[in-house]
Amino acid sequence: MSPAPLCKQFLRRLGIVVARGHNRALKYLDHPPEGVFDLVLLNAFPRLAGLRFIQIGANDGVRGDPIWFKVPRYAWTGLLVEPLPSAFAALRRNYAGQAGLDFLNAAVDASAGTRILHFLRPGLPVPDWAGGLATFDLARLQETARTLGRTDADILHQEIRTAAWEEVLARFGDGPCDVLVVDTEAHDIPILRAAPLASLRPTVIHFEHGCAPLPDRLGFYGELIGLGYEIASDGADTIAWLKPREAA
Repeated sequence: MSPAPLCKQFLRRLGIVVARGHNRALKYLDHPPEGVFDLVLLNAFPRLAGLRFIQIGANDGVRGDPIWFKVPRYAWTGLLVEPLPSAFAALRRNYAGQAGLDFLNAAVDASAGTRILHFLRPGLPVPDWAGGLATFDLARLQETARTLGRTDADILHQEIRTAAWEEVLARFGDGPCDVLVVDTEAHDIPILRAAPLASLRPTVIHFEHGCAPLPDRLGFYGELIGLGYEIASDGADTIAWLKPREAA
């Protein structure tokens, strides 16, 4: 082995990372990429500062959120959509003072109107991820509640406003959508299928596939590939991105 790799190995054991000056990730060494999503972002964009995003199902802006750290750190701007009033209030508090953000208290659906949203009663002794569950699918939430040792009495139901994609895009405004994030508890693929992806063409899409039946998931992958996206999965999530020439 030549001296250079040996030197790098020795420095790495001391906790020192050596990178070439032109390495795109050099500026992010103080917060290195974690998982597939971060790696895709670093490859999709020359720089992370100033990206524009839409987030559907933003919850409180922190719990299980893949972009909570990036929005303030890199001054991202965009639209955050969350239907549950209590989570929406927390979302606005957690992003208080952050410029360039708009907030929509609604659920994205095929049409504007109202629907019943089902969620676990706040304050229950359940894992943190379960505290953020909210879904249109009552049967699925009942099943999840049983696995957590809860009963139907622990499930609340609330009528919430729904918004179609036309309203979402009107609120988002003109200009590119760099990142689209969707986390709606088993409703991700229907929401993305209803979105005008062919014209919106977000450079990177992050959504949860864990609740989708495999045939539906694979069918949607085919649709994304037909639009020019490449696809990777990371646990229960899917990250899709346009090839550089497609994004351009």
